[in-house]
Amino acid sequence: MKKMHLYLLLFLVSGMVSCDSKKETATSEIIAYPVLTLKSEKATLSVEYPTTLEGLQTVEIRSKVDGYIEEVFIEEGSLVHTGQKLFKIDANRFVQDVNQRKAAVLAVEAALETASIQVLRTQSLVDKKIVNSFELTTAKNVERVKKAELNQAKAALSDAQSQLAFTQIVSPISGIVGRLPLKKGSLVSSTSETALTTIANTKEVYAHFSLSQKQLNSFLNQYPGKSMAEKLSNIPQVNLRTADGKDYGSKGKIQSLSGVISLETGSANFRALFPNPDGLLWSGASATLQLPTTIDEAVKVPKKAVFEMQGNHYVYTVEAKNTVHLTEIKVLPIATEQHYVVQYGLAPGDMIITEGIGNLKDGMQIQPNPVSTK
Repeated sequence: MKKMHLYLLLFLVSGMVSCDSKKETATSEIIAYPVLTLKSEKATLSVEYPTTLEGLQTVEIRSKVDGYIEEVFIEEGSLVHTGQKLFKIDANRFVQDVNQRKAAVLAVEAALETASIQVLRTQSLVDKKIVNSFELTTAKNVERVKKAELNQAKAALSDAQSQLAFTQIVSPISGIVGRLPLKKGSLVSSTSETALTTIANTKEVYAHFSLSQKQLNSFLNQYPGKSMAEKLSNIPQVNLRTADGKDYGSKGKIQSLSGVISLETGSANFRALFPNPDGLLWSGASATLQLPTTIDEAVKVPKKAVFEMQGNHYVYTVEAKNTVHLTEIKVLPIATEQHYVVQYGLAPGDMIITEGIGNLKDGMQIQPNPVSTK
């Protein structure tokens, strides 16, 4: 009886050991993960800069005279051409001033004519020695005074005519009309801070962006050329992404670099020019300028293989005996849509895990499953 109990106890113990062995085997099962062997390759990245758009010409329209707006000939957003009427200022007092100046000119002209006749008469009397030369000198002086008065009167008339002409406000350029803050009947002044409107020529649009003094040299050193003009000509065409996240269809070209670094910001200003035949770009709008940069020997890693922790970037590399290792990497601030470019932490030939990284632990053993680099 005691032997039977002993056999039963041994059977139970062996069963428990067998179950524990099965559990340990199940727990230590090696799982396959997709891995990628890194290589060095040529990569084209886009460096992005915030930019502000500006029309080829942007002109504020202001009144040069004081008065009430009598007519508004345009609408917001309309296209106007050089010389087209925009506003009409009440001109009554300017018309009256012109008429007064014309009358003054006529009066002085008559006085001058009289003075000239007097000079001729006096000259004749002097020739006949009826009067002395003092009388002739006096007559000539009166004539010179009247000529000066006539010049003054004509200048005053010209000024009055200019003031009258300023009541008809025309467009100095062809472009798109901006906001119209003042309507018909509004009182305008030549010293007012508020412009009547803005006309923007947006057939071509400038995109302004800036680089810090530290960035400037490294940026320009990428491009061949002995002079600044040569370097600018060798910069590739740039792309533009509008504020709504859409890519603008036409490419632009960087045209100029300011020759002075701003004392306030410590940066230099660049200007790129984009064609805008359909008027899709607006003066004053914000956008993002994308400048392509080529790296000849870049080590790229898929973004899905990278995770961020406390501001640092990490990947899981596959080491000896297929164990994984948590590796910190440094990536460039520029990237493609699907890849980061590694600055340091990885090298060509290293193997990283591309998927399922949320289930991994440092030192864990896996079964590598190579994936295509495409």
